[in-house]
Amino acid sequence: MNLKTELRPLILIALVAFVVFANSLGGDFVYDDNRQILRNPLIQDSSLYGKALVSDVWAFKGDGTIAASNYYRPTFVAWLILNFKIFGISPFGWHLSNLLLHIGVCLLCFLLLRRWNVSQNTAFAISLIFAVHPVHTESVAWISGSPDLLFALSFLGSLWFADKWAAGKKSLDLIFAIALYAVSLGAKEVALLCVPVYFLIFAERNKTAEKSDKTKNFLDSSVNSTAIFGAIAALFFLTRWAVLGKITQPVEDATNFSNAILTVPAVFVFYVKQMFLPLVQGVNYPLRPVTEIGFANFILPLIISLAIIAALGFACRNSFLRKIGAALFLLPLLPVLNAASFPFDQIVHDRYLYLPLFGLLIIVFSLLEDLLKRHFAEKADGIILGLAILLSIPLSIQTYFYNQTWKNDFALWSHNAKIDPTSANTFVNYGAELSNTGRPGEAVEAFSRSIKNRPNALAYMGRARNLMALKRTDEALADLQTVIKMPPENLNAYTLYQSYETLALIYSNTGNLAKAEESLREARNRLPIYAAALTEKLAVVLYQKGDKATALRELEAAKQKAKTELLPESKTVLLRLGMLYAELGRKPEAKAVLQEYLNLTANLKDNISLNDRQQAVNLLRSLQ
Repeated sequence: MNLKTELRPLILIALVAFVVFANSLGGDFVYDDNRQILRNPLIQDSSLYGKALVSDVWAFKGDGTIAASNYYRPTFVAWLILNFKIFGISPFGWHLSNLLLHIGVCLLCFLLLRRWNVSQNTAFAISLIFAVHPVHTESVAWISGSPDLLFALSFLGSLWFADKWAAGKKSLDLIFAIALYAVSLGAKEVALLCVPVYFLIFAERNKTAEKSDKTKNFLDSSVNSTAIFGAIAALFFLTRWAVLGKITQPVEDATNFSNAILTVPAVFVFYVKQMFLPLVQGVNYPLRPVTEIGFANFILPLIISLAIIAALGFACRNSFLRKIGAALFLLPLLPVLNAASFPFDQIVHDRYLYLPLFGLLIIVFSLLEDLLKRHFAEKADGIILGLAILLSIPLSIQTYFYNQTWKNDFALWSHNAKIDPTSANTFVNYGAELSNTGRPGEAVEAFSRSIKNRPNALAYMGRARNLMALKRTDEALADLQTVIKMPPENLNAYTLYQSYETLALIYSNTGNLAKAEESLREARNRLPIYAAALTEKLAVVLYQKGDKATALRELEAAKQKAKTELLPESKTVLLRLGMLYAELGRKPEAKAVLQEYLNLTANLKDNISLNDRQQAVNLLRSLQ
């Protein structure tokens, strides 16, 4: 393959991908971005980088001592650290880095296909459709969708070097293949299941070598070569196990295993439909776990699924390329077919189709090319190219408009409220955005809709906050008590923390400081991972009661804990301590602790932290 002859299609693919996703560059931080980036000290504080790389992705939700999710993704975390170093809280740079990753994947798709002897027009057609397909919007336009991009880029890069090594046996190629596979494992756990792709490559290359009398037993050689990558996967699996403390954490509000098994055909058919007919896109879709077997929700999807698998087996039986395509299509999909791995109303997401789409396109266009060459040999390349261009136009338009949905949280969740009106999760997020835009009455309606769809702690807590803003105190207190009394297995620790915080605030606002203090002490006993953050709120209540001495003792006792807790509000203990020292005339101590607070929060960029820092700066100036 001569790169000079491939330069024109590569440039065209890059340009088209950039143009189609260019309007995503003006987007804001949305959804998980607001916490994973703006309120995540693990990626902001250089002294915590080591901890960040040996913790799960959501460790910052607690005190960093326990896993808060099933996601150990050091490559993704390193990517967040790098982007924060370069771009800070400017979303444009983050969006640009996502788009560049996507362009890189598109170019690598083309180059890999050419390496596998796919004709230039067919390779271009596959890469073009891949570049503009709307199911990629969630991965490209959403900053926190980058794990799929990082995984695809590093895994396909690993396949490139693995193929080179299998053909030429140069040690450097093997080193690069292993290194990139390790990077892909750190980007997304699904890479664990992709080891068989290496076997397909090695078997094909060794089979060719056998015909040239270079290798006597291609099967043994292929298995041995693949075992290298299997060993890397096993090492990562053990590392992940050590970091998380268990193979898998329980998922809040997930369906049971038997229902998950029944749901597999429906999920599989949904994903195939979404790749062929992406007529509707959203964060969540109105697909729920199967709880009772019926024709539409189980029997028909099962028949369709079996037909698709049979067709794939028949199509791939004599084609190395289509076997590769089938592996890239099916292997990354396997873990996301398990509905028990996700909350009840979030069992399918477009981002899981990022690499599988490439595999499916390989199969479809390879079959089309074979068919056309049998019947229209001279026109086959032109037909394939024309068809790809024709298909890319409506797909590009769909992608362009869907990108705009990801511009901000309000656009995203108001859109999804129409796509999935039965989702509790959608209306929790929609209610939060209505609240953020100063519309508490509408927010209460959205949270009530969420509870009606499926009772959940976040909705009760969110509704309570907005009822408080509307001065409907008794209703707010009832919602918060509902959350606090929920069984621990149905309750996220951070949601419980927020509920106690709101409960204490209501009691304080209504003059019942004794109840506020009682609530915060109860919360601190139940939630030791948030001890410092809760102590800061307790100290404020004690101060309001006029008990400055106890407030001071509480703050001083929590000082060291405040330095290690990961919630940004935990550091506020030092601010409150500095303010109290200043009021008591202990200026040297006040100046020291305020400066310590400013040092510890130097990288925090959320609005609350910025306002608190300004208070600290102003107080320090007054003490000079």
